[in-house]
Amino acid sequence: MPGKEVISVYTKEFLETLKQQEAALQYDAFDYEDAYRLGTKLREEGLKGVQPVAVRVVMEDLIVYQSFPKGTTAENGAWMDRKYATVMHTHTSSLRAAVERELFGCTEAWQQDEVAHAFCGGAFPIVVNGTFTGVAIVSGLPHLEDHDLLVRVLKADLS
Repeated sequence: MPGKEVISVYTKEFLETLKQQEAALQYDAFDYEDAYRLGTKLREEGLKGVQPVAVRVVMEDLIVYQSFPKGTTAENGAWMDRKYATVMHTHTSSLRAAVERELFGCTEAWQQDEVAHAFCGGAFPIVVNGTFTGVAIVSGLPHLEDHDLLVRVLKADLS
């Protein structure tokens, strides 16, 4: 909008918040049953909103849970594929990858590949006892809301 200043949430302080979320939202144990439970909770939370949310939980390169409620499309699946690729490359949230790219530029070739990777919120690493194990992914909301949905449900699941 002309004459209106755009303020980015992509700050170093926001990056620190994302790092703190990743450090805090880790499991002591997590198996396929836990992945199904997490996926179900994400689906249920996503159904509470006005926009449908697709959900995927991947462990060890295996899609353990996936849901496409009415109103989601193959495009949501493509977004989840790209978000997954980003987290697999970084072992961080896809939003953190986006913030780091914005703050520090494209320092690696893969960061320029927006066909295979998504630089937005909506995918979060599943870490068990300090070891990257999988990815929880949602698609359907504006990307910061996708990230917030994941964080909110992960916090509740870990309680």
